[in-house]
Amino acid sequence: MKNQVTSNLYQILSQDMAESVERQLKLKPDTNFGLPTGHSPLGAYKIISEWSRSGRLNWSQARCFALDEYLDADEEESFQQFLETNLYQHTNLPQSHKFNPKTTDNYDQAIAKLGGLDLTILGIGTNGHIAFNEPGTPRASYTHCIWLTESTRAANQTFFGPGDEVPKRAVTMGIETILASKNIILLASGAHKQEVLEKALLGEVNINVPASFLSLHAHVTVLSDFDF
Repeated sequence: MKNQVTSNLYQILSQDMAESVERQLKLKPDTNFGLPTGHSPLGAYKIISEWSRSGRLNWSQARCFALDEYLDADEEESFQQFLETNLYQHTNLPQSHKFNPKTTDNYDQAIAKLGGLDLTILGIGTNGHIAFNEPGTPRASYTHCIWLTESTRAANQTFFGPGDEVPKRAVTMGIETILASKNIILLASGAHKQEVLEKALLGEVNINVPASFLSLHAHVTVLSDFDF
């Protein structure tokens, strides 16, 4: 029964995220999205992909900015490929509207020139990271390279083949890049995220819990599949 309840709550989380994306696209067809990878958004991406294939969603004017990207990863294990497989290929998003911090010069300037991020969707790591902003990342950070912690690499191992090593370095939007977004959705999936979510949003702003900087933003929506 517990697994069934968890599954149902995750479906609600996914539906809520998909509907938020739909509302945003209808409100502003040329929306600039900041998009995550990982386990948390997969359910929503499946729903969004179905709606996109049916013509319910029109991505022709939208632009999508990946939150982060591995350095030293094979193409098939990259976040760009993750987004292509789980979302982009099911939409009519133009190829020129797909942005990645590894392949775009001066990511923050590129975002600013296009009007800034309208809606950024984030996951949260068990160590409090958002995007790949690991503990210790200051608020005054923009798109930058970072060394990944062992806990982050361990959490992402499932996306790699047996024996394949998770990259140790990545490039990520910074805290200021994220906080400049007009609206933010924070996804927290799995009861193991409850403690860090409470620490981030109910505790003090703390450089060692990067997600805590989100409490300084006026328009953050939290979607979780557990009580919090």
